[in-house]
Amino acid sequence: MLRFTTREVHGVLVIAFEATDDPALDWQATQRDWLYKLIESHPGLRFAIDLSDVSYLASSEIGFLVTLKRRIDRRQGTVVLFGTSPYILELFQAMNLVKLFDIVDNLPAALAKLGAAR
Repeated sequence: MLRFTTREVHGVLVIAFEATDDPALDWQATQRDWLYKLIESHPGLRFAIDLSDVSYLASSEIGFLVTLKRRIDRRQGTVVLFGTSPYILELFQAMNLVKLFDIVDNLPAALAKLGAAR
């Protein structure tokens, strides 16, 4: 399961995911809906997703990331993923998700890709 935090960096909403073993955390019902609402109501259109603290993604979590991308696209926003482990990058390549997502190494590269003002 994943949990996340958000922060604003140079006009970009950074969503940092991390893995958790907390069985009480039902991210699919509560956290997911809260994040969808945040993305749809956020005044900015630039988003960066930090996967630095994630070493494994279940299929439902990959689906969640795809849905986030679609919701951002629907707002005509832009999203960049960064901090993907070699395993997750390989998984994205095998699933052909590298064509769907812009993926860079780190936050500075994500901010540059998104044209963030400094």
